[in-house]
Amino acid sequence: MIIPALLGVVGLPAGFLLIRRVPTCPSAQSHDATSLSIVIPARNEEDNLPRLLRSIAASVAQPAEILVVDDASTDKTAPIARSLGATVITSAPLPDGWTGKAWACHQGAQRAIGNHLLFLDADTFFVDGGLDRLVVRWLRERDPRLVLSLLPYHAMSATYEQLSLFFNVLMAGGAGGFGLVSEPRLFGQSLLISKETYFAVGGHAAVRGFVLENLNLADLIGASGTRILCLGGRGTLHMRMFPEGLGQMSDSWTKAFIHGAAVSDSLVLASAVMWISALWSTAILLIVPRDYGRLGVAVVYLLLSLQLVWLARQLGSYRFLTCLLYPLPLAYYCAVFGRSAARRALRRKTVWRGREV
Repeated sequence: MIIPALLGVVGLPAGFLLIRRVPTCPSAQSHDATSLSIVIPARNEEDNLPRLLRSIAASVAQPAEILVVDDASTDKTAPIARSLGATVITSAPLPDGWTGKAWACHQGAQRAIGNHLLFLDADTFFVDGGLDRLVVRWLRERDPRLVLSLLPYHAMSATYEQLSLFFNVLMAGGAGGFGLVSEPRLFGQSLLISKETYFAVGGHAAVRGFVLENLNLADLIGASGTRILCLGGRGTLHMRMFPEGLGQMSDSWTKAFIHGAAVSDSLVLASAVMWISALWSTAILLIVPRDYGRLGVAVVYLLLSLQLVWLARQLGSYRFLTCLLYPLPLAYYCAVFGRSAARRALRRKTVWRGREV
């Protein structure tokens, strides 16, 4: 019984021992964001954009500009963005070899007037004072070459979203931002970087064809000698990813996760496999009808569930019951990951927001 327990303790969770968040206490420092341009790539984001733009408008720290790059939206993304004070850039047609997000971010960076660029996904939003705390944290570093990335806290309201548990945990671990086992990389939902550093490493043009452009961009930034700082977004930057249902959620994870595994650090990947094996083996031993010390297995299962509670509460609004019944979200993870792997092997594309990726 000790083997599953040891695997669970020394596996992927070791990568979360250094989780740090943006300080939530007020600061006496000035909130000077006038050198900051916020760039938001947006394709059919009429439901998400208002929340993000209103959260920026409610902040003490006000950026030099907010650029919404309208990526061929067929809804009211552009007029809504304009009505809420953003400058809308109408994207040029998508060139061959580019992903839509990379192309939108590239165009926004080209037009930005600020000395620093804050890229944000449209489904993120700042909680009260969140942007102010982010700016203060950035100013406190006093390092013009610092690249800062936040993993947004996953705010959920629908029951089906609880199935994202292992995707969130493994996404955080795969980026290496909190760990002892690999160098920090970037989270795809947010990136704060100086314009000088951004263009020096090639920006999104250098990672134009990658679905998970953040991981590949992190490699370029790291190779340049620039420091990457990754922080948890709870209490600062949150996100609501899948309001449209289980199908949207499954398609989103399908398009991303096999690519993430392909470019993950080998030690992180091995730790994840070891950890998932521990979780599965403990659950299976608990339900197999044999008398081999079921109480001991139950204790290990409970410890692993509590470990998941600790991890999950830092990453999203996950319920205790979700972690206690972890084989359900774990089965969902394996099914979607298998679907993603099969599509990659067969060279089939996943349709996301009306575009194959």
